[in-house]
Amino acid sequence: MTPGAGTTASLDLPGGVTLESGESLRSVTVAHRTWGRLDARGDNAVLVCHALSGGHHVAGYYADDPKNVGWWDNMIGPGKPIGSDRFFVIGV
Repeated sequence: MTPGAGTTASLDLPGGVTLESGESLRSVTVAHRTWGRLDARGDNAVLVCHALSGGHHVAGYYADDPKNVGWWDNMIGPGKPIGSDRFFVIGV
């Protein structure tokens, strides 16, 4: 059971980001996908970083490409260890 297509969006950081090295990126856009719902207290969010994949496609599939399943699909979704029926999952 996959968690479905999820919601894909992006967040623009027009002020840029300063890296640990001291270098700066002038403008940054962070792509992310979400599954599930944020609860009323806002304390059920789980952030999943991409590790080595370089992509935010951690679970489910794209609506226009249902055979392209996310790299951690076996862990994220309803009834799975990171259940999108309990958590608001954010893949960046």
